[in-house]
Amino acid sequence: MVSHDVNDKTPGMLLVARLHVDLCRLNSAICPR
Repeated sequence: MVSHDVNDKTPGMLLVARLHVDLCRLNSAICPR
C-alpha cells in the first residue's frame, strides 16, 4: 500500500516540479539578478 501511495503521488510531484521551474523562469525574467 505504501508503494501504491507513492506511485499515486508521483504525477502530482512532477507537476509541482514543472510549475516550480516555470515560476523560477518567470521570476528570473521579471527580476533578473
